[in-house]
Amino acid sequence: MALAPATVYAQVAESMQTFEDAVDASRASMMRDPTTALALSEQAEALARQLILNERDEALATAWWLQSEALTRMGRAEDAHPVALEARARLGEAPAETQLLADIYTSLGRIEKVLGEHGDALENYQRAYEIYRDLGESRSESIALQSMASIYSDAQQYERAVEYFTNALARYQDPSLDLAAHNNLANALTQLERYDEAARSFGQARTLASTMGSAILEARVLNNLANMQVEQGDYDGAEVSIDAAFSLVEDDGTFEWVRFFWGIRAQIAFGRGQSDRAIRFLGVAFRDVDVGTTSQNYTELHGSAAEIYASHGDWVSAFAHLQAFKRLTDERSAFASSANSALVGAQFDFTEQELEIQRLRSASLEQALDLARARQSRNLMIALGVGAACLFLVGIVFARSRVARAKAQALSQVLYTDTGTGLPTHAALIRDLAAVTADTGVAPVVIAVQIKRHKHLSGALGYSVYSRFEQAVAARLAGGDHPVVVYRLLPGLFALLQPTADRREATAIAREVAALFETAVCVDDLNIDVGLICGLARDEDAEAAVRQAHLAIDQARRLNLPHAEFDRVMYGNPAANLSLMSEMMQATEKGEMSLFYQPKLNVRTGRFESVEALSRWCHPGRGNISPDQFIPQAEETGHIRPFTEWVIRQSIADQKRLLAEGKTISMAINISGALVGDADFARKARAMVIGASGPITFEITETAVMTNPDKAIEHLNSWRESGARISIDDYGTGQSSLAYLQAIPSDELKLDRQFVSNLNANARGRMLIKSTIDLAHNLGLQVVAEGVETETELAALELLGSDWIQGFLLSRPLPIEELERFLTAPDQVERDSSALG
Repeated sequence: MALAPATVYAQVAESMQTFEDAVDASRASMMRDPTTALALSEQAEALARQLILNERDEALATAWWLQSEALTRMGRAEDAHPVALEARARLGEAPAETQLLADIYTSLGRIEKVLGEHGDALENYQRAYEIYRDLGESRSESIALQSMASIYSDAQQYERAVEYFTNALARYQDPSLDLAAHNNLANALTQLERYDEAARSFGQARTLASTMGSAILEARVLNNLANMQVEQGDYDGAEVSIDAAFSLVEDDGTFEWVRFFWGIRAQIAFGRGQSDRAIRFLGVAFRDVDVGTTSQNYTELHGSAAEIYASHGDWVSAFAHLQAFKRLTDERSAFASSANSALVGAQFDFTEQELEIQRLRSASLEQALDLARARQSRNLMIALGVGAACLFLVGIVFARSRVARAKAQALSQVLYTDTGTGLPTHAALIRDLAAVTADTGVAPVVIAVQIKRHKHLSGALGYSVYSRFEQAVAARLAGGDHPVVVYRLLPGLFALLQPTADRREATAIAREVAALFETAVCVDDLNIDVGLICGLARDEDAEAAVRQAHLAIDQARRLNLPHAEFDRVMYGNPAANLSLMSEMMQATEKGEMSLFYQPKLNVRTGRFESVEALSRWCHPGRGNISPDQFIPQAEETGHIRPFTEWVIRQSIADQKRLLAEGKTISMAINISGALVGDADFARKARAMVIGASGPITFEITETAVMTNPDKAIEHLNSWRESGARISIDDYGTGQSSLAYLQAIPSDELKLDRQFVSNLNANARGRMLIKSTIDLAHNLGLQVVAEGVETETELAALELLGSDWIQGFLLSRPLPIEELERFLTAPDQVERDSSALG
């Protein structure tokens, strides 16, 4: 019986009240217990799904926004990002400018800043600011302005940072906000060498901290002030400031920042020529500190320590601190790169940004190298101009010149030579590319070479062994028939440079790469099988050539080729690709996205008892969009998780529909490798499997387990315990490993079409398939042969022992309505039995 409108409204109102209770509880617990807040926001999501359609979207957006906030506070920004994006997408293409929309933009900005995607973060902060301003939310407006200012500081655009911090102070008066704004404003002014203004801002920040009764915050402001005074050479003023900081806190090990107070004392002592005291103070500052793992807060202190130890002749300590300084300035340059990058949102934005970061790191080191050389030259000029009456001072200046020269040599070393492998770096490749182009007038071809599974190998081998492994790989790459120089661009990524622009010769080199690694690489008595994939590109701009060669690797991987030349058409339009992702999830609600199901034949019973769910997108403006186009982009941009959750929900709903008609069908669903190690997705998928009306199979690839095997196997076991079957997909595509086949908790092995096609090749191909099927059966696995297109293949696979058959010979993928008719066809069983002979 249909409910009366009043009754429906009452139920919705009751549901909304419950939803609002969950939202309020999540907000209340967000700061003190984000784990509880996450659980409450997930409860809110479940309640939101019960609301009527026009209220559901805003409610789901609210729940997902809260989930993203909780995940960010739990230190899981990578997990939070796709959730926040989904919250924004749920509000539609042109949403009303509400507090919720601005809060989502603020969350996105905060997440993207943590992830180093400062360009996107800045754009979202600006959107939030404009909405807060229009709504009259002055406090939130001030927070947004400070957030934007911090990005400009990270980007080293200090003039703009000063402007934004100043505007934030004018927008809203609040002691805690003003304290942060004055302190950060003073730091930006210091970078601009506007010391008098900076001192005034530090003074105001100190006054606010004192008024608030926070001795710790006041001490930190004093530390920043002392840093500025050291930079000015005002050692007396710095001493007064740092002594005041020490008087506010106990040096009992509970306040980590005290280390930096001792660092200031070391710099003061060194500035006064008291190197022994400086060394002693540094010992206190770095007591029990691993200089290889320090945070950004230590950057300047490492730089000072390197200079102090070098002046004292302790070159081992000096170089250790110089390496730490280089590591941290690399990270800082990565922040600057993302804020200034025009590549955010491209189809291959992660690849491009990674290389852009490398370029900016190199630029940063170039500047440091130039500065070191300039200081060296300046000191020599001073020394040569000093008379005999200043011989003592000349000795000091020459000593400092030797320090500058040593620092310049060290910087040159880390700029152009990789410290782990001794190979030339990305910066060296750019330098050499420019030189070859200038000498010959033609840009040479760049060949990028990536080690497959390099992250897994690095984790399994450990840092030292992996460095030697990369050295061995590089030596073999250099040992081919063609003369090339080998560069190390990134972990697991090399570049080969030949001195010509001949594409045919470059292609021959790329072909040769595979042959060079037909035998295992031996490192420390370990025989390591190496798979490589190559990308080729040529461009007059050296940076563009390297970036395109890297992108060509992704194109080769998509085409399942060992190498490929960069294809601009395949690269596509980055703006269109970004738009495609923003539309994908909306398509699931509008009915533009649907699932088709390809039946699988149980060879033993002769019945169709399982189907594989395959997504189909009919875009109103672009027509049918292939999954090969949008699924990889969804994986790259983080949209794959909400999309896969939709696929599971829809598959389970269609399975229930079939069961109501008396058809018990197992649903096979593809799970992206990016999700197998995702703890939140694993938990949600498990809950959905438990609630399903029939058997569920999750299809994964072996490579999905390789990045984090322990976590992936834990999740696979959890899914199996919930009742799901695990199928190893795409077996036989070149990534297969017997070790992983034994280790992965699974129930089924799925032979790829590429593998099945060997049936028609020769007797050896048939024996290979037979041995694989026997191996799977011995391991307790059933075998599915997919891509079966001929009667001959069908008959052969039955004889060889395959348990299931799938392919166009039996049926193409069908929408749910056609699948229902297919499964009820009266002649289905007879036709299938006759096909099996």
